[in-house]
Amino acid sequence: MKYYREISLLPNTDIALYFIWQKLFQQIHLALAENKSADKASDIGVGFPGYDAVKFALGTKLRLFTENEQVLEQMQCEKWLNRLSDYVHMSSIKPVPEKVTGHACFKHIKLKGNKEKLARRRAKRKGEKLQQALSHFADYEEPQSKLPFINMTSLTNGQNFRLFIEKQAKEQPQTGSFSCYGLSNTTTVPLF
Repeated sequence: MKYYREISLLPNTDIALYFIWQKLFQQIHLALAENKSADKASDIGVGFPGYDAVKFALGTKLRLFTENEQVLEQMQCEKWLNRLSDYVHMSSIKPVPEKVTGHACFKHIKLKGNKEKLARRRAKRKGEKLQQALSHFADYEEPQSKLPFINMTSLTNGQNFRLFIEKQAKEQPQTGSFSCYGLSNTTTVPLF
């Protein structure tokens, strides 16, 4: 990754940080989806310099990374984040520093669904009645995660979900593409 743009979430006594994250990331997701490539991937990855899994926090900064400066210009962050101008500050596009502290993948971790959702899926797949499928999951304990997350709303079906984000350090940078959330299981972004 050669270029980046940093977005800082501004402290606000009236609005919680997680709520600003939710609004910011929803807009970033829309911008990435709007600018995706022909293979439905994004050339822009996200990084969270303040990420701290122990403190269950994403920090107060979001970085957008890409190989090509024009990709970030074409994204038109100003347009997408215009209504959040009181809550975020956006830097200009800058080159990534030559000396970085490392590389990491920021990836989306999906948890298995809740008992009812799993039972509905089983009932449909196996042709069982819902009660019968629910009894199959009687001892099921729903998974819990200690990972930082952002509350999101699907624009496809209107459902709310948690976008759990895991940081995985890598020794060497790895190239590739990102999802329309700017996340990847393999492609790295620089840490600095």
